[in-house]
Amino acid sequence: MTVFSTTSVYDEKEFEERSDYINDTDLELWNVENEHFNHIQQKLLGVGAKLLVGPRGTGKTHQMKIAHLKCQKDKSKPLSLFVSFSKYYHLEPFLTKAPNAIQIFHTWVLCKILLSAISIIEDEKESVPSWAKDSNLLTKETIQEFVAKAEKLKASQLSDDLLISALNINWLVTLLEQLTIVTGRKRLILMLDDAALTLTPEYLVEFFEIFRSLKTKIINPKASVYPGTTQFGPRFHVNHDAEMVKCWLSVESPTYSSFMDSLIKKRFENFKEGVSTELIELFKFSSFGVPRAFISLLRNYRSRPEKVANAKFNAVIEQQAQFIETEYLSISQKLIQYKKVIESGNRLFKQITQEIKDDNSRLVDERNLMIGISSESIEQYKLADRMIRFLIEAGLLYEDIPVKHGQQEGSNERREYRRYIPHMIFLIQNRTFVKSNKGGFKEVLNSINLKARKQPLRRSIRNLLTTKELDGLTLDLPPCQNCSTPRLTPEQRFCHICGNELVNQSAFETCLKISVNELPLTNWTKDRLVAVKLNTVGDIISLQDPGSELRKIPQIGQIRSNKIYNEVLKTVDEFLA
Repeated sequence: MTVFSTTSVYDEKEFEERSDYINDTDLELWNVENEHFNHIQQKLLGVGAKLLVGPRGTGKTHQMKIAHLKCQKDKSKPLSLFVSFSKYYHLEPFLTKAPNAIQIFHTWVLCKILLSAISIIEDEKESVPSWAKDSNLLTKETIQEFVAKAEKLKASQLSDDLLISALNINWLVTLLEQLTIVTGRKRLILMLDDAALTLTPEYLVEFFEIFRSLKTKIINPKASVYPGTTQFGPRFHVNHDAEMVKCWLSVESPTYSSFMDSLIKKRFENFKEGVSTELIELFKFSSFGVPRAFISLLRNYRSRPEKVANAKFNAVIEQQAQFIETEYLSISQKLIQYKKVIESGNRLFKQITQEIKDDNSRLVDERNLMIGISSESIEQYKLADRMIRFLIEAGLLYEDIPVKHGQQEGSNERREYRRYIPHMIFLIQNRTFVKSNKGGFKEVLNSINLKARKQPLRRSIRNLLTTKELDGLTLDLPPCQNCSTPRLTPEQRFCHICGNELVNQSAFETCLKISVNELPLTNWTKDRLVAVKLNTVGDIISLQDPGSELRKIPQIGQIRSNKIYNEVLKTVDEFLA
């Protein structure tokens, strides 16, 4: 007799979606060896600066942590420092409140790297070299204190902090190179995770100036970024200052299916019971090269109440597609000025999926997943390129290599088309691969497995959005708070009518205003928080010692206080990711 565990699939550790929350032992146990992963590892462990590119959930953190663990265990490999910058958005309000915001951010980045170096010194049992003791300021406690103040927005306490003038890149480079020599390694790899600072372009430029300056013959920086990011600053040039390494594998890659198979075999072999081979194949394509999405699809399928496989499959696809669309549209809550651009991007995406559906309905013994959009037509409209890049950054469009077809009017130049594959879960949801009314998931899989047509669908952006929509691609800039006059440009600092300083809305501060009633907590817990005037995310985040302070609430013990605080942190991470 088979004994089934009473543990919910939501509690199984294999279904943890984020590498940040997986311990090192399980991370290594579930790591896969295949051509795609091995290529990434080779690049991370190799010489030179690298940018690891992929949307959320494609395994950038996983890859960096695995490479870091390899270096820790094998002294013949380079020395490795792993540093996460996921809390960069905590510093975002400085941009509107502190005149030295960039200097604070600069010092925060150096401090984060320095703390990682100090942990290596402690782990290696090495004494701190004499050249690192040239200032009483550079103690572990002082550096930790600066990081804590920066992340808690203590601007007044940081305005004249001596660390801002004491710490500099040249000093840090010397320290890191000497540390590499002291530990008997030939090179140092800097794993800089969560470096896609999309909410703060000002910080992004400064970060990659630091990145560029840290690169030496001994120090090899590696940073994880989102696809679609093209502006890293005036002095940073992709492919010259750093090589791009794709973490996101195309569903059209000949190794895609085997890549996903190796992941399933290592981590989910025991969870396939009751899930047919055809459904596993469809979930592989529906996840669109994002392992985190596959985890979500399998977990949700196993927990659905429907008895019929087709109904269960359709419900899971609908649920996941809705989640992805909601997540994409939520960008406008963080970047309010791009609200119209993001909403138009959603309409563009839906039209792309419809065009591909119509195209497939005309095909026999072939299928097509790709659309080519004329580069010339995109360039004619302000913000059209940014609209498409938002879709790429969010993982809704996979950008392939552009191609040239035909000839432009009045020119000898061939017309260039930017090629994109839309997220396959939306093609499946839209019944792109079903030609009969009763077609189920097996027909969907058979259609996907057909031979791909050689030439993609080709369109102008004017075929996909109306002229009115394209002309309406403008920024939603907040008016002057004093006289309500609309702004002229995003960079405008002072009102051109009344002269008052213009204040930009902070995404982080918007997040802090989220009510506790919107948190995934029980009503009983929410009532307890409100009763002691903890009404918002910001109220909880700002507690001096959240764990201890929350336990002072009647009937809130250690386990419950930890759950409350972890849910708050997850909410902030998800809102600002």
